[in-house]
Amino acid sequence: MANAPKRPASSRAEKMIKVDHAGENGAVNIYRAQALVATLRCPRLKSQLKDFQSHEEEHRQIFATFLDQNGIRRCVSYHLTGIGGFALGLVTGLMGPPAIAATTYAVENVVLEHLEHQMAYLKDCSPDAHKAVSDIYQDEKDHHDHAKSQMQSEKLLSKILVLVIRGSTQAVIWFGMR
Repeated sequence: MANAPKRPASSRAEKMIKVDHAGENGAVNIYRAQALVATLRCPRLKSQLKDFQSHEEEHRQIFATFLDQNGIRRCVSYHLTGIGGFALGLVTGLMGPPAIAATTYAVENVVLEHLEHQMAYLKDCSPDAHKAVSDIYQDEKDHHDHAKSQMQSEKLLSKILVLVIRGSTQAVIWFGMR
């Protein structure tokens, strides 16, 4: 079905996967930009950031495969999430390790809530979509927990970043589901 014309998502389950795919593209680009800046700003984090980027690339492929197998077009926000993710990664990468940890924590915090809601919903209505979502859950939780242990949560900058990035991530998900 890879070469057949793609159709819009027709069910809530398909929309969820379409939004997840776009979100993973944003995450890939957050880590890509942070790793780029880390070369100069905090080289000790580059390996971890490339590792996380690799996980997000695998997740993006899981969702791309689902969309392709079902003949579904990707989300209209796919490229916007990539650009936005790269911009966020550059800015927070330049700010240094505390901002990098706060970014990962904030994004993954929203993502975990989103995935948990999806898994509950998809369990009975779409086993294939449920599997795609549950296949990435542990990686996302590991990223969240690792960032939480590195984050300077008592610092004002971290608190502000978490608030702004959580809100932005929630808005991107809300927009994508429309």
